[in-house]
Amino acid sequence: MAKTKNFRGMTCRKVGNSGLWVSEIGLGLWQWGYPEYDKSRVNEFNGFPILDRALELGVFHWDTANSYNAGSANSERLLGRYFSKRPQGVRDKVVLATKVSNNTRDEYQLGPYPVNEEAFTPNQSGASRLYLMSEVERCLQRMCVDHIDLLYLHSADTWTSVASGKTDWITPLEETWSTMDDLVTAGKVRYIAVSNHSATQTQAGMDVLEQVGKDASRNIIAVENCYSLAERGNVTSDKETDEQAFLDFCKAAGLSVVPYFPLAGGLLTGRYTKRNLDKTEGRLTTTEFLGTRFLTDERLKLAGSLTRMAKAKGCSPAQLAIAWLLHRPPIASVIAGVTKMEHLEDNIGAAKVKLSKEDMAKLDRMSR
Repeated sequence: MAKTKNFRGMTCRKVGNSGLWVSEIGLGLWQWGYPEYDKSRVNEFNGFPILDRALELGVFHWDTANSYNAGSANSERLLGRYFSKRPQGVRDKVVLATKVSNNTRDEYQLGPYPVNEEAFTPNQSGASRLYLMSEVERCLQRMCVDHIDLLYLHSADTWTSVASGKTDWITPLEETWSTMDDLVTAGKVRYIAVSNHSATQTQAGMDVLEQVGKDASRNIIAVENCYSLAERGNVTSDKETDEQAFLDFCKAAGLSVVPYFPLAGGLLTGRYTKRNLDKTEGRLTTTEFLGTRFLTDERLKLAGSLTRMAKAKGCSPAQLAIAWLLHRPPIASVIAGVTKMEHLEDNIGAAKVKLSKEDMAKLDRMSR
């Protein structure tokens, strides 16, 4: 059993081979911003009480990105307004994570995203020194903070040759990771990590950091990838590695895995069944690409099986789905997005769900 600590009843785990602790239930702020402009679902009026309650419940790991909500960066702006209206002690408690690599538009700007060739130059996204330095400054300004606790490179800065099929780095890795190292030295970032990276891509970054980092403490400490019972293979972020091999790689490399999208867009909450699809209004029934992705016979069957098992265990389906992740080493914290207070209250219960070897085996069988 890994060594843990406790904050307000919430179990805390260390992130990778670092001294950073996070609550094992995290708070994802993907759909937070200005709903009237950026298609988000949570505004300041609804969001501030949720953030206050999260800290009361011990949820101090908060995760956002510069490009959330169609590239608006309004999730970061909402956090900025929150921190500016709370005592410094509130900011000091929060492990604030954000991600950069995509471009961001102005606060109230509408239009096509991400494809808008007239709006952005090639220097306004990616992993170059110019972009990383300037975008981190903007992240700090938007969030009204003087440092970022955990900064992720949001995606691998690569392109694939049509002719050869070979994938190459767009920006030299030495440039990307020496810049990340410099951001730590400047005190603007405390820890660095990657998101939507494969094992090969993550290892490449780690290898370069050994050369360009100022000391052994400058290292990638986590990988934040999509991971849930409904899409187990997505955690690898490629098609060449299987789920267990990826988890084994992270464990051996001293990396934590931080899953996002743990409830598969609401599929694993028990909300959607074959019988109610024409009557249920939600993200999966109103967003075509998500519906096509998750509302399949196979995944609806999984959701039904999960709901029945959760009922037998006396918990909600969402709690059971998150608990399964928390029982998968080397998970540090599960980023669960919420749009209502009751979502937060329910997610918290996942930390109390105990799963036996038999339970894990059953969940393994039903999700394969």
